[in-house]
Amino acid sequence: MKLNPSQSAVAASREKRLVVLAGAGSGKTATCVHWVAGLVRDGIPRGSILMITFTRKAASEMRRRVDQLTRHISPRYAGDALVVGTYHAVASTLLRKDATKFGLAHRSFSTLDESEAHSIWKSALKQAGIDSQSKLFSPSRLHALYSLARNTCRSIEAVLEESFVGLGGEANRVVEHYERLKRAANSVDYDDLLMLWLKRMEEDPQYAAELRARWKFVLVDEMQDNNRINQAILDALAPEHLMVVGDSNQSIYGFRGADASLIIGFTSKHPDAKVLKLEDNYRSGQKILDVANRVVEQTASSLRLKSAGLGAGEGKVSFFVFPNAQQEAAAAVAWIQRRIGSGKRPCECAILTRSSRLLTPLEVALNQNRIRYKKYGGLTLADASEVKDFIGFLRLCHNPHDKVALLRVLTMFPGIGEGTAAKAVEEHTGSLFANAFWPRQAMDVPRWLEKLEKEPSLENKGRQLKDFIQPLILANYPKDAEERLGTLDALVNSMGNGEKAVALEDFLDGFALSREIDEKHPGDSVILSTIHSSKGLEWDGVWLLGAGSAQMPHPRVANGDGDFEEEKRLLYVAVTRAREHLVLSYSSVNDRKVAQLGTPFLEGVDWLFMGGHTPEQPVKLPPPKDDDGPLMSRFRKLIEARQAAE
Repeated sequence: MKLNPSQSAVAASREKRLVVLAGAGSGKTATCVHWVAGLVRDGIPRGSILMITFTRKAASEMRRRVDQLTRHISPRYAGDALVVGTYHAVASTLLRKDATKFGLAHRSFSTLDESEAHSIWKSALKQAGIDSQSKLFSPSRLHALYSLARNTCRSIEAVLEESFVGLGGEANRVVEHYERLKRAANSVDYDDLLMLWLKRMEEDPQYAAELRARWKFVLVDEMQDNNRINQAILDALAPEHLMVVGDSNQSIYGFRGADASLIIGFTSKHPDAKVLKLEDNYRSGQKILDVANRVVEQTASSLRLKSAGLGAGEGKVSFFVFPNAQQEAAAAVAWIQRRIGSGKRPCECAILTRSSRLLTPLEVALNQNRIRYKKYGGLTLADASEVKDFIGFLRLCHNPHDKVALLRVLTMFPGIGEGTAAKAVEEHTGSLFANAFWPRQAMDVPRWLEKLEKEPSLENKGRQLKDFIQPLILANYPKDAEERLGTLDALVNSMGNGEKAVALEDFLDGFALSREIDEKHPGDSVILSTIHSSKGLEWDGVWLLGAGSAQMPHPRVANGDGDFEEEKRLLYVAVTRAREHLVLSYSSVNDRKVAQLGTPFLEGVDWLFMGGHTPEQPVKLPPPKDDDGPLMSRFRKLIEARQAAE
C-alpha cells in the first residue's frame, strides 16, 4: 500500500513521544505496520519493538503485515522476534517464564476464563455463607465490580461500598474468599495477569529496567481504549520511544474502565510529544463524513474527516421520523429488501442500535418476512429469557403435547423447582385442563391457556398473555424486570402491526427460524448489531434505529447517571460504519411511551416525517413529572416551541 503524505509523516517519525490521532477509516493499521517496518529497515532489532493491540485478531494481522514488509531482512540474532499482542497476552508470556517471581506457586498456573471465574465466585459466596442465587450478591455483579476496580486502579473496598451501601464489608469478605480460592488453585483471572505484571515492575526495579532495556520502542494501538492499569504498565515500562495511536472520538468502553482522557491528556503529561493527524478517510462518502464531523465538532480531538474518494462517491444520508417503533422497523425491512433487490448482498446491510432491546420490533419483522439475520451484541430476541418464557406459553397453547414448553412454563412459578416440574411433566398425558398434574402454584395456567385459545387474533393473545405473566416476570427478574417487560411490550405491539393477520403457528415458526440463523449462511444474513459491537466493522449500507432524544443519549445518562460525551461518541462510531448509504431514524413516541425529538447530538437536522405527524396531528407530550431530568425538560421546551411555530 502506498502511504499518503500524512501517513508517511507518521511512518518516518522517530520522536521520543508521538501521538497519532487517527480518524475512522484513515488507514491506521497500515500506518502502524509501516512505522514498525521502517524501524526494522533502519536496523532496529525486531526484539526491541513491542506492539500492543486490543484484540488477538488485530495482533495477528499486524504481525503478518510487518513480516510481509520486512521478509527480506534477516533476524540479527536468534530470538530476534517482534512481540505483538494484547496487554493480557504479553503479561501471560512474561508470567509463564518465571511464575514464582510473580508470586505464583509454580509455572503451570491456570488462567481462568469468565465461566471458570464465575464458578469460583459461587464457591466464595458459599464460604461466606451467602446464597449464590442472591440477586444482590450475584457472581456476575461481584466479578464486574471487582474487575472495574482493578482496571481503574481504585480501591476495591471503596467500589464495593459505593455499590453495596452499608454492605460493602460483607461483599469484601466474599472477595477475600475468591482471592484465597484462586491462590489455592494456583490460578489467575484476566485482571490478575495485569496486576501481577505491574506489581513486579513496581516492586522489582531491576526487572523493570530489564524490560526497558529490552523494549526500547513501544507502539500502543487504540489508545482511547486504555484504562488506568494499562497506563500504569506503560509508565513502568517507560520506553525510550513511545507511539500511541487512537481517536478519542471512538472511546466507547467507559463501562469497562476505558479512559479517553489518557489520549486527550497525553501531551499535557508529555509536553515534548509530537502530534500528527490522519484525517483522510478511505471508507465513507463525504456526506456521511459531514454528519460524523458535525457530531464531534466541539470535541477535544478536533479531527475533521475528509473522503479520499475511493469508490464511495459522495455518499447518501437520510433522516426519518416514524409514528412508532413498529413502523420504523417495517421501513428498515423495506430498505433491506430494496437494497437486496438492487443486487446488494444481505451482509452488506447493517442495522445498528444503542441498545439491543430496541431491535425487538425489527427482529419480529425480519422473522415474519423470512429474512435471515445475524445479531451481534446482546441476545437475539428468541434467546432472551423473558421471550423464551412468553413463547413457552404460546407453544403450549398451540401444542398441548409440547413437554419442553410445559417444563419451562412450570419453572417460571416461584416455589416450583425443576424436580417438581419434571414430575408434573411426567404425569401430563396431553390434556392441559386436567387438574391432577398441575402443581398448586401453577393452578391458574389451564384457565390462562383456555382464554388464550379463545382470543381471535395473535395480537390479543399476546396482550392477554403479557398481562398474565407480568407478576412472574417481576418475581423472576427483580433486577431488570422493567426492561424485560419493555421487551415484551415491543414484541406484543409487533404482533399486530402487519398488513395481514398472522397465524399463531406462523409466528412460532418465525421464531424457530431465527434460532437457526445465527449459525448459518452469514453471507446471506443481514447484520444486526449494537453500536458497541460494531466498532472496527463497516458496511455499504447502515441504518441506525433509535436515534431519538430519549434513546440517544440513553435515558439513564440523560438524567445524570453516566458519561454524556461517551454517548456522543457512540453516535460518531455508528455514523462512521457506513460506506455508501447512512439512514438515521427514530419514532416520535419511543418504546416507553415517551415523546421525543431527534438526538440532541444532531441539532438542526431536518428529519423527514414518515407516515403521520403533521401540524394537525402534533406530537403529544406526557404531562410533566417531578422526576423529569434536565434533558427531558429541554426536549419538552423544544417540542412545545416547534408546535407553537406550526
